[in-house]
Amino acid sequence: MGLDEWEFDLAYDLANGPGTPSLLTLASCGSPAASRKIIQIAQRLVGKSGWPLYELVAGQVAAGPLREEGFLILKDVRRPVPEAVPALVAAHQHLITRSIPVGLLVVGSVSGIKDLRRHPVMGFLSRAYLVDLA
Repeated sequence: MGLDEWEFDLAYDLANGPGTPSLLTLASCGSPAASRKIIQIAQRLVGKSGWPLYELVAGQVAAGPLREEGFLILKDVRRPVPEAVPALVAAHQHLITRSIPVGLLVVGSVSGIKDLRRHPVMGFLSRAYLVDLA
């Protein structure tokens, strides 16, 4: 999926509530500039929507409870993927199944996103939007 299409879909989905497709997005970025661009778009759209916005760096993710509502940007997912990252993404999936208004944008290197998608407990990521900015 291209960035323009994702931006349009995210704006629509933020207005239409939990469980909508682009509220679970993986972004494979080939450069820091590409990462910054998609993060800035998400920050702008989430801010406009009024949803709470949270940001975490993958290397600093610790086990613990997630916020119950809002949009999370998980940045800098690289190979090897820290063990806490799949746990965080899986916990986020449980919030989605409970129809809680949450969104997740995972931004990382091409190899980091591939590794995350291949993780044994990440099968549900096959339904995630994939934005390729390699």
